Amino acid sequence: MDVVKSNVAEIWQIAAERLQQKIHITTYEQWFQNIVPVALNAKALILGVSDDFFADWLQDNFDDILCDSLKDIDGIDYSYNFKSGYLPEKKKSTPKVKAKVKSKKTSKRIKPANCLSRHTFENFVVGEENRYAYTATHTASEKSGLYNPLYIYGGTGTGKTHLLQSVAHHAVKRNPETRVRYITCEDFLNSYVDSLRNKRHSEFRTFVRNIDILLVDDVHMLANKTQLQEEFFNTFNTLYNQNKQIILTSDKQPSEIKGLESRLVSRFESGVTTEISIPGFETRLAILRMMQEEHLVKLNDKVLQFIANNIHSSVRRLQGALFRLVAYASAMSVADIDVERAEHLLRRLLEEETAAQLVSIDSIQKVVADYFEIRVNDILGDKRPKNIAQPRMVAMYLCRKLTDFSYPEIGSAFGRNHATIMNACKQIPNLCSKDDNMRRSVSLLEHKFKN
Repeated sequence: MDVVKSNVAEIWQIAAERLQQKIHITTYEQWFQNIVPVALNAKALILGVSDDFFADWLQDNFDDILCDSLKDIDGIDYSYNFKSGYLPEKKKSTPKVKAKVKSKKTSKRIKPANCLSRHTFENFVVGEENRYAYTATHTASEKSGLYNPLYIYGGTGTGKTHLLQSVAHHAVKRNPETRVRYITCEDFLNSYVDSLRNKRHSEFRTFVRNIDILLVDDVHMLANKTQLQEEFFNTFNTLYNQNKQIILTSDKQPSEIKGLESRLVSRFESGVTTEISIPGFETRLAILRMMQEEHLVKLNDKVLQFIANNIHSSVRRLQGALFRLVAYASAMSVADIDVERAEHLLRRLLEEETAAQLVSIDSIQKVVADYFEIRVNDILGDKRPKNIAQPRMVAMYLCRKLTDFSYPEIGSAFGRNHATIMNACKQIPNLCSKDDNMRRSVSLLEHKFKN
């Protein structure tokens, strides 16, 4: 009987060899070659894949083959679990021992923690919607402290995280000694709480302050967390006073984050603030063309244009659509996919895309503010002059009419109680019946959301 393979890499190697005998070589290279064996948990292999879609596809389409390949390895039937966020390391092929050691050390030093390898400036498609954000982050990665802080805001899936991690990659590539810390606000919170529980607060402060560049994703999660805001405020000041680069991302402008202390709003607005919006058709098409360079199977340009035309809520959805078609073509050994077949295969994603475009409270607030030439912050604030109070009531009225949110939910979004929203819903129809300009404005705004 063979020696039991307790090393996850050895177990996966056996399973991979079995897989190559069961499926076409192209399918193996497309879906299994880049799996990273991560850990062995009892009899379950933890297998690293690039993202959740990749994991879901493998489980939905190859679960039986995977399970069969993991059976009876030295008398043990192994199971598996996927973990996203892993890319395979490029193998070095130099024969000299010294060169190998040097290469390994260099690779370790120039790979920032928690950052995906593909999130680099080279892999970021620049369009009119993100050009300024791209230029600002690229400059900040080379000239630390020039834009301080740099605050990037925009919707989900617009590329904010990609840009943050690009800064980390570029900075350590230019100077491997650069101390870069990329962290999500949620991880910042969890690390802070753990430090308090374990009485290791000084270590936590060293972790977030003894650095050259701090990159924090989703700072809107600081809202309504008083103690965490205090810690973040002190960390921000320490780094800022040392001229260390700080780059933050959020889904809103600082002043629009409800529950964020005014002193933090002031700090966040003291540097450069830039918006990154959903990419237009041309940028989406360019993104798809770049994405498919990573795949063995290539889709024709008509299909890529179909995806770009119909998936426009986020880059992540573009990636998901492309993966589904490539996966189908690979698994079914289809030479080419036409638009009709693509539409059929993507029908569920297209339905989700339609649902994602449903009117939101945030979108109503923004459109109403733009229409009446005021700021969203004015709508959310306490000022009561007529040129602000009436647009505020219009926004409340439209939120109730065009969404399924309740009076209390809308009130919470506006920082008011439900009675205020109910009053606005009564007042606006009365105003429309007496004022033709108001009636036309409300009608035009409704039309914007329904078309």
